[in-house]
Amino acid sequence: MCDAHRDKTVPLSDIPESVDRVTSFGADGGCRIDEFFIDRAIDFAWMAAGKTQPNPLVGALVVKDGRILGEGYHQKYGEDHAESIALERAGESARGGTLYVTLEPCAHTGNTPPCVDEVISNGVGRVVIPTLDPDERVNGRGVRMLRERGIQVDIGVRSDRALLLNMAYFKSKLGLGPAVTLKIAMTLDGKIASRRGQRDDITGTEARRMAHRLRAVHEGVLIGIETFVTDSPQLDCRLLDSVDPPVPVVIDGSLKFPGRHPWLDRRQMVILTSKDAPEEREAALVRAGARVVRCGTSESAIDIAEAVAELEKRGVSSVLVEGGRKVFSSFVEAGVWDGMFLFVSPVLFGPDGVGLADRAVGKENLGARFAGASVVSGDVVVSLISEKTRSAILDRLS
Repeated sequence: MCDAHRDKTVPLSDIPESVDRVTSFGADGGCRIDEFFIDRAIDFAWMAAGKTQPNPLVGALVVKDGRILGEGYHQKYGEDHAESIALERAGESARGGTLYVTLEPCAHTGNTPPCVDEVISNGVGRVVIPTLDPDERVNGRGVRMLRERGIQVDIGVRSDRALLLNMAYFKSKLGLGPAVTLKIAMTLDGKIASRRGQRDDITGTEARRMAHRLRAVHEGVLIGIETFVTDSPQLDCRLLDSVDPPVPVVIDGSLKFPGRHPWLDRRQMVILTSKDAPEEREAALVRAGARVVRCGTSESAIDIAEAVAELEKRGVSSVLVEGGRKVFSSFVEAGVWDGMFLFVSPVLFGPDGVGLADRAVGKENLGARFAGASVVSGDVVVSLISEKTRSAILDRLS
């Protein structure tokens, strides 16, 4: 914890054991107190991954004189919002305090009353949020209502981390098309496997739990056929409680996927293949329960932009890409991604290891903006946001 944090009293007893304790560093490398508390609120929000759709993930803290007086997160669709929980736990002590919340408080009545009314009635003196809510019923209205009642509202703290928290929600509400997140685990020397064809558990359990949270907030999870053959992945959310698994999506240009597999009849899987793939294999896989989508190719590889558009037509409007180096590189090179999570473990695989990318991509072509890094039980999770996506979202918010 940096000196700026030591200036305030934030006892660990005020932070529930159920929340992953991480140390986060933002895009500007800062260590200011507002950023610290927004980071904590974002960590709370992730706890409900897969349980709040179509609502966003939201976490909140009530802080006064450097102490966390109340905390909470929106735990399930239809239940209390994060602000309500945090304010209730803070009680009368919230008066004159600061509310840190990962998204603009709602200003409309849905399954619950407007959060802005509760914020006002509890006498909070200041509200800190990363971004406005893109929902047309809110989008700046909540901030205006708070300011009209004399409450100070500060916007923009940790905005990139907050956008990544709810990327699919932002893109859907703003009409910006499907959301694509890239996730890959690697070693300190940039290797994703100890040797070709080898499956390695690179990160620890807590980092893998975070990866399952990423799966839980996407409608589909995508790999290549080589990863399927090598890793025999489950692509589920088994490290989380009561969360449905996403739709498995496999890029398989020659339709090598086996004709019998649990995904075929239980998970509504999608296979993305080339236009010249064998018709008899397609027919067999369709009979077994797969949805086979033929896409155009570029240099013998599936056209990534077309593939993502086809997925959206089939109800998979957000996808987490967990493929190996070939799939990862193809999305990066095509520029078809919104967020990127690199899970880095403090191990070295050496010269025989398989590298992260199979082709070079310059910094300018990558178009990535550093959003933050978190230490999770010894592993480091580095997050990046697409500059293009970031600009498109922020330009459409009021």
